[in-house]
Amino acid sequence: MPILKGIIVATVTPFTEGGREIDYDWIPPHLRFLEERGISGVLPLGTNGEGPSVSLEERKQVIDTVLAHRGGLAVVAGTGCAALPDTIKASRYALERGADAVIIVPPFYFKNLPLSGLREYYRAVFRALPPEGKALLYNIPSVSGVEIEDGLVDALQTQFPQRLLGIKDTSGRLDKTRHYLARYPRLRIFSGSDELLGPCLDAGVAGAISGLANAFPAEAVAILDAHIRAADVTAAQAAFSQMRILTRKFAQHSATKHLLHIFARLPLTHVRPPLAELTVEEAAALETEARALLRQT
Repeated sequence: MPILKGIIVATVTPFTEGGREIDYDWIPPHLRFLEERGISGVLPLGTNGEGPSVSLEERKQVIDTVLAHRGGLAVVAGTGCAALPDTIKASRYALERGADAVIIVPPFYFKNLPLSGLREYYRAVFRALPPEGKALLYNIPSVSGVEIEDGLVDALQTQFPQRLLGIKDTSGRLDKTRHYLARYPRLRIFSGSDELLGPCLDAGVAGAISGLANAFPAEAVAILDAHIRAADVTAAQAAFSQMRILTRKFAQHSATKHLLHIFARLPLTHVRPPLAELTVEEAAALETEARALLRQT
């Protein structure tokens, strides 16, 4: 498998209007747009890809489409579901079809989970993986409501040292990322926070998994390249962060898709309820402010 590194894009899932169906034909041009601008891999069906909003059969079809058109991109498939059997089925499917790894968010409905329950959930998934299958844990407590704590990582690293590949940290806390780096030097730690891309690279992460890079892949790669050259990334990071902050002024998933339409010149794609579309006024304001930010860089 390719070494997972560099900038990996947490790709959007393109829905038709009203979220009725997935537009699978939209995916290949997006992959080429990303690869041509230096992106090293993609992560379909994560948070940015509205993974919890797709059915198991849709998930399989997205995985098949991405793998069929991956080119030179590494593929890390989002396979975490609320139901353990679905997570097992999705994870096995992705790895058996050729994904380089899967990334598994904690089950996100029940809160205040005991370590024993969470540990057994992941153990059941890891036992079911193909012999050479690799998995990353996904720490995004603001969405899942579940923090990936040391007790879980320690147990899985001890029992499944060949299958636990790493952790994506989207806690938004640099100290948490640094903690993972210090405690788990064997694992590949990825930043999942666009505002911390540069600082996390400086801290020693293997790479970054970015949502904003859907629409601005070259800008994300520029931060990485500057880091590799030991150049100052402050200005590039500040501009990237401001664009991420801008998307959060609106409905973030819809805003990312609208920016993709504007700047990647891909057909406009939609979100699936319960997420909401931008209003006409919001879309116009987003475009105006985004173009103003780009002129400042």
